[in-house]
Amino acid sequence: MTWHSRQLAQQNGRTFVITGANSGIGLEAARDLSSRGAHVILAVRDVGKGEQARRRLPGPGTSSVVELDLADLDSVAGGAKALAAEHSSVSALVCNAGVMGGPFLLTAQGFERQMATNHLGHAALVFALWPLLHAAGGRVVMVSSIAARGGQLSARTTREQLVEPAPYNAQRVYRNTKQANLLFAQELHRRTGSAGSPVSAVAAHPGVSGTSLFARTLTDNGWSRLAPVATLATKVVLQSAAAGAMPTLRALDHSTPSGAFVGPARFGQFRGRPELLEVYPTGSDPAVAARLWELTEELLGTALPV
Repeated sequence: MTWHSRQLAQQNGRTFVITGANSGIGLEAARDLSSRGAHVILAVRDVGKGEQARRRLPGPGTSSVVELDLADLDSVAGGAKALAAEHSSVSALVCNAGVMGGPFLLTAQGFERQMATNHLGHAALVFALWPLLHAAGGRVVMVSSIAARGGQLSARTTREQLVEPAPYNAQRVYRNTKQANLLFAQELHRRTGSAGSPVSAVAAHPGVSGTSLFARTLTDNGWSRLAPVATLATKVVLQSAAAGAMPTLRALDHSTPSGAFVGPARFGQFRGRPELLEVYPTGSDPAVAARLWELTEELLGTALPV
């Protein structure tokens, strides 16, 4: 059966945290949830841009901004602490923010930037917000990508291969980060199910949408003069950010079961209405997921209580 966003219930009294919600798919998801009465927390690196985005959100819902840089685990911890000081529960955490490509860069903790931002930062946020998610019987939505199909993480992946890859291939690492998002969602689903936890986990991918990600990637690679062209081209050729947010919204729908993978299915999964998909082979091997989980706990120096 075709799913439509009107099937998503009103969200009065529920609190949602969305990373990277100041633009693109995250902002469109925040806009929809706010229109349904939710309180939406925009977890963003740039508070100024976050406040600008927040002021554009519709009622009747409310919204707030928290500073959180996924590339810095200290910032993640600080953002989670600020959230816990203001809220006793979180209905859903949407792990949406991400970076793609660019030169080899290390984070404050010495990890490769793409993996640190797209995977480790989000995993740390899930771990830190776990009491609030558990209190609400909440949901974690991991926004992956069709790029996850090309991920090369395995049950033999080492710490160095994950966060200190050499030689460095930016696109290969990006594919690995998106594979990691999918593996993490699947392993979280398995662990919460085994533990009898009320928290659920769903993965989604947006197809290929006209967001600022492509222009930002060009800028990171030193081709900023092409960024305006990329921005115009993506708006013409690709589906809109609002359409790209539909899989996230379906992932949040209570009718979508834990462990599901949601995304468009048409044109090689580039676009179309959100459907329940088969998990890519790269994201469905429990042994690979367990190895990623082990490395993630080791790198974060903490364990999730499930």
